[in-house]
Amino acid sequence: MNVTGLNQQIQAALEPVWDRDRAAANMDRWLAVCSKEGWGQYPENISLLARVFGASWYFTRFVFFRGREIARYIDEPVPEKFPTDYLKNSLLSNADAGDLEESMENLRVCKNEFMFRILLAWLTGQFNQEQTEQALTNLAEATLWTAMQYLAREYHYSDKEIVILGMGRMAGNEMNFGSDLDLIFLYPGNTQGASAGMIKQIQLLLRHIALPSPNGILYEIDMRLRPHGTSGTLISPAPYFIEYHTAEREVWERQMMTRCRPVIDDANGLGEQSLSAISAAIYRKYDARYLVSDITKMRLRVEKELGRPTGKYEIKRGPGGIMDIDFITHYLQLLHGAEHVDLRTSSTRNALRKLADLEIISAKQSHDLLNAYDFLKRIENCLRIMDLKNISAFSQNPEDVHALARAMEHLDKNADMAAEKFLAQYNQVTQCVRSHFNNLVGEVT
Repeated sequence: MNVTGLNQQIQAALEPVWDRDRAAANMDRWLAVCSKEGWGQYPENISLLARVFGASWYFTRFVFFRGREIARYIDEPVPEKFPTDYLKNSLLSNADAGDLEESMENLRVCKNEFMFRILLAWLTGQFNQEQTEQALTNLAEATLWTAMQYLAREYHYSDKEIVILGMGRMAGNEMNFGSDLDLIFLYPGNTQGASAGMIKQIQLLLRHIALPSPNGILYEIDMRLRPHGTSGTLISPAPYFIEYHTAEREVWERQMMTRCRPVIDDANGLGEQSLSAISAAIYRKYDARYLVSDITKMRLRVEKELGRPTGKYEIKRGPGGIMDIDFITHYLQLLHGAEHVDLRTSSTRNALRKLADLEIISAKQSHDLLNAYDFLKRIENCLRIMDLKNISAFSQNPEDVHALARAMEHLDKNADMAAEKFLAQYNQVTQCVRSHFNNLVGEVT
C-alpha cells in the first residue's frame, strides 16, 4: 500500500478509538519502528492496533517492548475461551527457565501476553463483559498456580499441602483488568503453628506475585479477609478456620464468605471440605430485620467514607454502584440460602439469575440489575485498562470524560455532547440500582 493509502487507512482507524491524540502519536512511533526494522505494514489490522493504543498505555508499552512477537496476535484469531488448564500448561511450559528469578520474570511476560489477547477479544466484542471476567479470573488462577510450582521446585517445598481460597471477584469468576487477588491460605492438621517452611513459601509467593519489574507486577494481593484480618496469622489450620467461621460473627463477615471458593485445593479437597463445614453457619436462619439493619448501616458507612469523592462518581462504592448490587445479592442469599441451596453461589450474576428463577425477585429486577452490573463493570474496565491500576472513580465534569464516553460507545462528533449523554446514562443506571436496593433491602439513610 502506498503512503497516501496507508495514511487514509490510519485516519479511518483512528475514528472510533477512545483517545485519538494518544493513539495517533503512538501510531506514528509504531510506523517509524516498522520502517526502521523493515517490517512494512505490520500488523495488517491497523484499526485494532489503533484501538489498543487509544485504550491502554500499559499495553501500548508492552507492544513496543515485545514488538512483532506480541503484535502478531492482533492478526491472529483469538481462542473462543481461555480455560484454566490450558493456561496452566501454557504458562508452566513457556515461562520455565530453570532459574526461579528468570522463570518469574518470564511468567510476567507470558501473563501479559495472555491478558493482551483477552483485551483484544474484549475490544473487538468477541468476548462480552462476563466472558472477559471469566477469562481474566482463569488467568489469575493459572498464574498463581504456576508461581506455586516454581517455588515448590526451587525450595523443595510440597505443592500439595497449602490450600488457597479466593475471595471477592476471584471467587465469583468476575475479575476485571487491574483486579487484585483476595486470598486466604489454609493447611491440613490441627496444629496452631504452621511449619517454618510453609510460612516461608507463602511469604515468597506473595513477594514474587507483587514484585514490581519492567514487565509490571503479576497482581496486587490483599490478605485482609483472613480470620482476624491483618492481625491474624498468614496461614491457618483448616480446623481453626472452620471454628472461626462457625462461631458467632458479624453480618459483614457472613457477607464476605458468600464470595469464597478454593482456587488451589489439595488432593483431598480440603478447601471444599472446609467451606462445606461452615456453609450451615453462613447460610443459617436469619431475622430479616437484623440483616436489613446491619447491611444498610454498613452500606451507608462505606458510601460516606469512600463513595463520595469530591467532584467524582465512584462506580464501586457510590450510590447505586457495584456495591449496591453486591449487597442486594448478599442480603437475599443470606436470607434465603438456608432454604434454597442453589443460592449459595460466589457469583453476583449467578445469584441474580437464581433469585429470579426462584421468584424471590422479579424478572425485571434481575434484568435491570444484571444490565447495570455489566454497564458498571465495563466502566471499571475502561478506567483500569489504561495502566492496570485499581481505579473506581471518574470526573463528573463532561470535559474530563471524553475518552471514557467514547469507550462506552457514545460516539457523537461533538465530544461534549457525547460526554453529557454518557453521564446522563450513568446517573440513570445508578438511580435505578439504588431504587432496587431501597425496595429489596432497605433505605440507605
